[in-house]
Amino acid sequence: MDNTPFFFIGTITTGMGDAKKFLSLTGYLDQFQSILGYEPFPGTLNMTLNTSSIQLKSNLSELTPLLINEWIDGDRTYGSATCYPAIITEPMGGKALPVHVILPEKTRHGEEQLELLSPVNLRKKLALNDTDELHISVYSATY
Repeated sequence: MDNTPFFFIGTITTGMGDAKKFLSLTGYLDQFQSILGYEPFPGTLNMTLNTSSIQLKSNLSELTPLLINEWIDGDRTYGSATCYPAIITEPMGGKALPVHVILPEKTRHGEEQLELLSPVNLRKKLALNDTDELHISVYSATY
């Protein structure tokens, strides 16, 4: 299986704060733990992609995803999400930090936004500020 990554470049931006609530819900948490192998930090790191990365984002469907299924709690349905393994390669200074790109089925983000999941607070761990540039490599999931 070819696992050539897609490379994305973007700048850090402050999100809307919605992920904190959703990532803490048991219906998602259980799936993240079993599918991704960790409990994500309750929030995503948001990137605004550059022009070439926005165009490349539509090609993510060529990669093998990790699927987070929709689930129902009472009379509310929570949407599915597609995740892809990724590695932050900058500004790590030669180090690579594994993360996951998450593409929620239901989102208020535009095509220029990419959200990253990690078991740690990425903004703090990498000392990132809004407008800092970030490079990530996104891969097919391997089973």
